[in-house]
Amino acid sequence: MLIRGADNVIDLPSTLTEEEKWHYDLFGYLVLQQVISPAEVEQMLGIANEWFANPEAAPEPVNVTQDAYSGVLNNVQYGDRIFERLSLNEKVMRIVMGLMWNRPRLFNCALVLQKQRPIPDGEKERLHRDTSGFDFPDGFRNPHNDYQAGNGQIYSNYVNTAITLVDVPKDNGFMCIPGTHKSQIKLPSTLDIDNELAPAITFELKAGDCLIFSSRLMHGAKFWKVDYPRRVVFNRYQFSFYFNENYNLPIEAHRHCISDDQYELESVRRSEKGFAKRILEKMERGEELC
Repeated sequence: MLIRGADNVIDLPSTLTEEEKWHYDLFGYLVLQQVISPAEVEQMLGIANEWFANPEAAPEPVNVTQDAYSGVLNNVQYGDRIFERLSLNEKVMRIVMGLMWNRPRLFNCALVLQKQRPIPDGEKERLHRDTSGFDFPDGFRNPHNDYQAGNGQIYSNYVNTAITLVDVPKDNGFMCIPGTHKSQIKLPSTLDIDNELAPAITFELKAGDCLIFSSRLMHGAKFWKVDYPRRVVFNRYQFSFYFNENYNLPIEAHRHCISDDQYELESVRRSEKGFAKRILEKMERGEELC
């Protein structure tokens, strides 16, 4: 595969297997099992629980927002290095790199909390497709959220990863309509998530599993029906060669809180990033990714 830059031609071998390409192109998502250890999960849960219980204990620039049934910890990668290691996880990054030509940029990192709550009669879950803040009219492609495939390769310039920190029973948590990342027709307003024409699916996941999906998928979250809270870390990546979706990252005033690799991951760069090169070299040597 060749990408022509301003001054040169760059050969980029894909980090995806042919089976992964087929599955992602067909459905718009991939599931990776146990990308982090139970010990890492417990450590993350302990930190998150403390910050939700005592927002003033969360170090800057971690931002805590919550209500009775939900909460978000933004910029968690600056609060503790264990979350930084999650955004740089090699098993996950191998897939993300393969979807955006080895040039990913992290532009958002958040830990999301969702609790069981009373559901009013008639209320249903909602599906959406990420828009980058601007809804392009019918017939136009959003350059900030695009998906293409050709010549045996994939270009998905906006990719979400969701690493669950708790077990997720079926019919809970993340839901999507498979294949809608390629659809150019809006979901008709007459259809809801429970229809035979485009049924939404959910995933049974174990703590430590990772769901990687195109943000062009019609997706959302099912009502949480379990007596313990849902807690999941979302990392959002875009193609670093062009896009700066969030001008807030990297946070220069807190540069000392993150590693050089993390700073590079959050920065817009036209060249291939150092951590990506190291992952490629490990794969070439047949070493296990961590």
